[in-house]
This record gives sequence, structure tokens and C-alpha cells, in this order.
Amino acid sequence: MNITEETIVKSYPKIALNVLITLLFSLMIYTPLFAAESLKTPLIDISGWEAEPAMEMEMNINGVKMLNATRSYEKGDNTIDAAIMVTSQQMGMASFQGMNMSSGGIKIESSEMDGLKIMHTHDSNENEGNIMVLLGETETNSAIFSLGYSGISGKESMAILKQYNLKQIQNATNALMK
Repeated sequence: MNITEETIVKSYPKIALNVLITLLFSLMIYTPLFAAESLKTPLIDISGWEAEPAMEMEMNINGVKMLNATRSYEKGDNTIDAAIMVTSQQMGMASFQGMNMSSGGIKIESSEMDGLKIMHTHDSNENEGNIMVLLGETETNSAIFSLGYSGISGKESMAILKQYNLKQIQNATNALMK
């Protein structure tokens, strides 16, 4: 079989179509990986804290999909674990609505910051807690930012939370919930 320039030119549209289909199929398979990767960017360095590189993960358990990115920080014996999570299931965020209580050194407060609902739990006996920020929720998806900490006060944890660009994180998660 002689391959001429004319044969190559006539075959070009078929070759290009096959390449395009292969590329699109590859993107469909790997899009969650790129999506989870995009969640790592907002996990900033915190001044005075040593940080591990941010890690991403995609999970699919019985049809419930979750993308998340996490980053751990240390300063002496104090630790912070930040996580951004997008899930294909509602997380029942109604608990963010007006819950405030205090008992035996454990304090739970719901509030708002930058128009986002926050649930802050702090155990002053152990000097640890967790801040959860509701980034968005649709009929089928939820997105949250979580900041777990140990060895710092509730006030210091809120100051650290304010260093994160919550609107940037919200924009990143909202793009994945569409």
C-alpha cells in the first residue's frame, strides 16, 4: 500500500476525530481528579505554622461521591486540620440554624461570617474543637469547609479561620456542584 500525501490529507479528519474523542473520554475519566486538585489551592500557608502539602481525594461509595482536599498544620504540640469537602449527598445542614449551647466546658455556637453559616464547637477542657462552614447546598449536593484544631483557644481558631478566603473556597466548590 502506497501512502501518498493525498491519502494522508483525506484521512486527517478521521484521525482528528479519533484524537478528539480519545481526549474527551480521557477528560471525562480524569475530571474528578482535576476537580479535587482545584480544591487544594485555597488551603493556604498559615504564618508561624508548619504545614504538610495539601492532598486531594475522590471517593465513590455506593453512588455517593465525595471530593475533598485536606491540609494538616503543626506548631509545637498544636495542630490544625483543614478540609474542603463536596459531596453528592445533602449533609443535613439545618443544624447550622441557630444552635447555641454551653455545658461543662463544651460550647457550640452557630453564627455567620461573610454571609456563610458557621458551626463552631469548642471543648475548653481539652482545648480543641472544630469549625464547620457551610459553603453551599443544592437539592443533591453539599459543600463544607472544616477546620479542626487542638491546643489553641476558640478565639485563636476563629482568627485562623479568617485568614482563609472563604468566598474563594465557596466559588471553587460551587463550580463543582453544578
